[in-house]
Amino acid sequence: MQHTTTLNLRRQNILEFIVGDYIQTATPVASQQIAQRHSLKVSSATIRNDMAELEEMGFITRPHSSAGGVPKDMAYRFYVEHATARARPSPQFESLVQGSIDPGTGDPESWARHAAWVLSKAVQSVAIATTPRVSTAKVKQLQLVHLHEHQALLVVVTQEAKLRQHMVQFPQSVTQNALSDLAARLNAALSGKSADSIRTAWDAGEIRGELVDSVISAVLGLIAEEDRATPQRPYREGLPELLSQPEFQTGYSAREAVAVVEDDESLSRIISESASNRDVDVIIGHENHHEPLRPYSVVLARYGLPGEVLGVIATVGPTRMDYAGAIANVRYLAEFLSGLIGALDAQS
Repeated sequence: MQHTTTLNLRRQNILEFIVGDYIQTATPVASQQIAQRHSLKVSSATIRNDMAELEEMGFITRPHSSAGGVPKDMAYRFYVEHATARARPSPQFESLVQGSIDPGTGDPESWARHAAWVLSKAVQSVAIATTPRVSTAKVKQLQLVHLHEHQALLVVVTQEAKLRQHMVQFPQSVTQNALSDLAARLNAALSGKSADSIRTAWDAGEIRGELVDSVISAVLGLIAEEDRATPQRPYREGLPELLSQPEFQTGYSAREAVAVVEDDESLSRIISESASNRDVDVIIGHENHHEPLRPYSVVLARYGLPGEVLGVIATVGPTRMDYAGAIANVRYLAEFLSGLIGALDAQS
């Protein structure tokens, strides 16, 4: 991180104390406060000099030389990188998650909705959860059900456990036995394939036989519909909790926060922000690419089946958020939801 390598250990500790204390109190952190609360074994004057250096380097801001320090985005990034690596959720949070999200429902929408609620209560801020969705739909399984002499119902289940149906007309009469045999052959050939892969195999003659063309054509149409489908709006909870934070006590800042949280474009930007390979992403203040989000920080993780089916669990709050708690809770929820999705996938 920029400038961090030039900080001696004492200044790193002071910076960590400033951020940690400010997260708790939402008030500028004075040198005397640091000397009293933390065992640095140096004078307040020495701490003031170190704080002046931290201000010069862009980590904190102070209205005047004797004032307390307020962290800037750079300080929060330092804190996230140095003080949250071993963050763990509390046993109370784990119990709340396990008691609120019922695996027995087999319903990813219910899981996402309850996950957002649980997270918002834990972090006292806005929480967002989406149901799992694949970027490119793939066939998991298909069935053919005989209806009439020349007609069958095609049922396609995608790898994200979405179901689509279509009536298929055949140029000749069919029986259920013939349809069951055809479904078995097509499942062996199509399982795990996207529309592009299916079309390539079909064009190359890898999938052939009587009745195949009618079914493949219908399958491609259903997968195309799934790819075009508008993702569900994310579940969001915790606006009252966010507005109770000191940063939003004025009417103007509260209105701004409401506008951001209720704006679908902002939420879409939050969901798409994660681009790293980390299990949890933290986007702090001006690191957000979407300007209306820059007064806020986002802690986000993806869950589901890696590379196949993914949802998002995230929290949005002021840059003065409890990063350790937010990271630990988001990580735990993502792992918990991934386990549920994995078990559901194994059953289907």
